[in-house]
Amino acid sequence: MARWLILFLVFASPSLAADTRSEITSVLDYFEQIWNENDIEAIQGYYHPDFVLVNDNGTFTREQQIDRIRSLVNDGGDRGELDHSDLVVRELGDSHALAYGHLALKFKDGSSLDAWFSTVFVKTPFGWKAFQTRN
Repeated sequence: MARWLILFLVFASPSLAADTRSEITSVLDYFEQIWNENDIEAIQGYYHPDFVLVNDNGTFTREQQIDRIRSLVNDGGDRGELDHSDLVVRELGDSHALAYGHLALKFKDGSSLDAWFSTVFVKTPFGWKAFQTRN
């Protein structure tokens, strides 16, 4: 019995990893879409309740991050068109995954903001949620 379980785990793992990669890629594609549509309500659903953003300015909670995004939407300024590339996804056990890659915000005036990011996702009953981001 143990041999069958080991064989199952060895052969099942690549497809589970592929599913995780596909699911996380879909989550990031969806975030890109809702960012570009300025859908603040949908953006809130992307973040886990315990989300933390870490950047050169410090750490920010989910509420602080959403308030920052909301202020950008409400002031009518150019938040930029979001695009991500060079995405890599790694499983971190059954319920966590790490995604990292490049993101770009392209503004109407032709300027852009380019950065590298890493995000830890946690799998919830409602899908993968961003738990911690560094950029």
